[in-house]
Amino acid sequence: MINTQLKYTFAKVLKFIVIIFIIDFGLGFIAKELFLSQETGKFARSTYAITKAKENILIFGSSHAHRHYVPEVIEKKTGKTCYNAGADGQQLVYHSALQGMIFKRTLPELIILNIDENFLFKSEKAFDRLDDLNPYYDDYSNELDPVFNLKSKYADPKLFFKAYQNNSTLIQAVRYYLAPQETPQGYRPLFEKMTFDKLTSHREDIQEKEYTEEIDSVFVKTLENFINEAKTNNVKLVFVTSPNLIPRNVSKNKSLTEIKAIAKSKNIPFYNYLNSKDFANKLDLFYDPSHLNDNGARLFTGLLIDSILNDNKKHFN
Repeated sequence: MINTQLKYTFAKVLKFIVIIFIIDFGLGFIAKELFLSQETGKFARSTYAITKAKENILIFGSSHAHRHYVPEVIEKKTGKTCYNAGADGQQLVYHSALQGMIFKRTLPELIILNIDENFLFKSEKAFDRLDDLNPYYDDYSNELDPVFNLKSKYADPKLFFKAYQNNSTLIQAVRYYLAPQETPQGYRPLFEKMTFDKLTSHREDIQEKEYTEEIDSVFVKTLENFINEAKTNNVKLVFVTSPNLIPRNVSKNKSLTEIKAIAKSKNIPFYNYLNSKDFANKLDLFYDPSHLNDNGARLFTGLLIDSILNDNKKHFN
């Protein structure tokens, strides 16, 4: 009698599990199709970079990459194809994962990594925002596991559910379907100009910082791995800091100082425009204190590429 009851209970549990997996598979399939159907927005850009991009030059970085590097200008000056794979709010761990997924399929000639001065400071947001990569887990688990495991040695069990992988993207898909974004070759321009009146509302952005944050050894290792992956695959790599509207003393910024030291030790060119005189205090070139508008971005991109071309004449001939 007891064995019969156990078998009955086990059969019901097994049936329940099977139903759950069937539902998950069905919902996950629909969500994945909706995800892949996006033609504009951040996920459409990342999907293109991961699954289709074959451009010679790729741009990596946060919003300062996404908003500051104009592929059209780069292509005209170099004769090479270019795509801007910058992602708003994302930090080194995201870019490392993106690099791994792209390298699985193709190798660009050059990666330009826009360096944010806080890249090496401890940040929980850097890990939390990796959720944007969940939809790619099925196809790129080998590339994503080492990055996801930086926060925890154990894989998030929710990633094994298809519906969960895409649950955060559905609202985005609807949003960009109703209001498509114009992002030519991944670049998303800003057109408004900064004014003195607007500047007063950005006091926290322009005041001098004390830089009391701590460096995270995980991020240091991530940056070193990013460099090593590029070198191993013979992909040329350069680091760049974008201009700020208001010049700041960053000599006590341990993160930026460490990044410069790593770049020097690894022989990575570092182009520092952070306090460039071509942009300092020029309101007409900025959208806000740390983001160039389209005019500023085109000027910056042109100056940067001219410098890179002058330093790498053989590479671009």
